[in-house]
Amino acid sequence: MDNYSKYQTEDFLQDESFINWVLDPEGEANQGWTNWMHSDQPNKAIAQNAIELIRSFDFKKEPVVDAFYVNLKQRIDNTIAGEHRITEKKKPVIGFWLKAAAVVAGLVVSALVLYYVRKPSYTFISTPYAAIKTVWLPDSSAVMLNANSSIRFNNSRTSGKREVWVTGEAFFKVRHIDIAGKAQPFAVYAGDAVIEVLGTEFNVKNVNNSTSVLLQQGKVRFSIPASHSQTIMQPNDYCQYDAAQGKIITRVANPAFFTAWMEQKYRFEKAAVQEVCETLKEYFGYEFIIRKPQLAAQAVSGTLELQNEQMMLRVLSELLNAKVSKQGNQVVIE
Repeated sequence: MDNYSKYQTEDFLQDESFINWVLDPEGEANQGWTNWMHSDQPNKAIAQNAIELIRSFDFKKEPVVDAFYVNLKQRIDNTIAGEHRITEKKKPVIGFWLKAAAVVAGLVVSALVLYYVRKPSYTFISTPYAAIKTVWLPDSSAVMLNANSSIRFNNSRTSGKREVWVTGEAFFKVRHIDIAGKAQPFAVYAGDAVIEVLGTEFNVKNVNNSTSVLLQQGKVRFSIPASHSQTIMQPNDYCQYDAAQGKIITRVANPAFFTAWMEQKYRFEKAAVQEVCETLKEYFGYEFIIRKPQLAAQAVSGTLELQNEQMMLRVLSELLNAKVSKQGNQVVIE
C-alpha cells in the first residue's frame, strides 16, 4: 500500500477499497486500511478528512419519500405525452425531442434543487483511537464520545424531534425542553435500537451488531422496532440487545463500570479476558491475540488507566498473570 502515501483527498474519495473500509471497517477484506491508518503515513490527516467527507454523505436514514419520485415521473410522462400530441399535427420530429429533452432536464434540475434545499443539514463528528471528545448539540444537550466512535445530528435548533445517530460508544446528558407545555422528544439511533428520552443521563454502546444502554438518571424507552420489542428502563438498569438472539436482556448494574471511560479508564468486574481485549481493541485499535484458548474465558477484575499505554499493558499483564507484549499493531498475550 505504498502508493497510498501519495494520495490526495480526491484520490481517497475515488478509491473503492478505501470507501468500503470507511463504511465497513470491520469487514474481513478491510484490515489492510486499518493497519495503514495506524502506521506512520505523511498524508494521514488527508485520509482522515476523506473519511469524514465520506461519512457526512451517508443519508440512508433520510431517504426522499417515494411520492416525490412518483410525482416527478408523472410530470415527465405527461410532458412527453403532451409533446407527442403536438407531433401528430406534423410538428418536426427533431423539434419534439429537443423540446421534450429540455423540459425533462428542467424538471430533473428543479427536482434536485428542491431536494437539496429541503434536505436537512447534518453534522458528523467522530473520534480517532485513544481519544475522547465532548460535543454540544444544538439544543445544549451534551454528548461525550468514546474513542473510535461517531455521532450524526441535525443542525436545526427548531426541529420538532431531536435525533442523534451513534456508532461506537457515547454518554448523553439530555436537556429537558418544553414547547407550548409539551416535552420535546429526543431519540438516539444505535444499530437496530432506538432510545427515546425526555431529560436524562445514559450511556449507549453500539459495537459488533450489539447495542447496550446503561441508564444513570431519568427514564428511557429502549426499543427494537424491527422485532416489536421494548422496555422502559429505570436508573441503574443495563439493557443489551443482541441481533443474533433477537431479544433485549435487562439487569441491574453499577453505572461506574460503564461510565469510567469518561475518566480515561476502564473498570472490569469478573469480566472474561476475551471481553476485556475486545473493549481495549475498540479504544486503541490494536488486534489482541490470546495464545492460550483457556485464558480467553478466565474472569478478571480491576481498573486499567488509558492515558499511559505502557502502564496499561503492564497492569493488564499483572491482572492476567501473563506476558503481554506489543508487536506493531498487535498485542500478544501468552
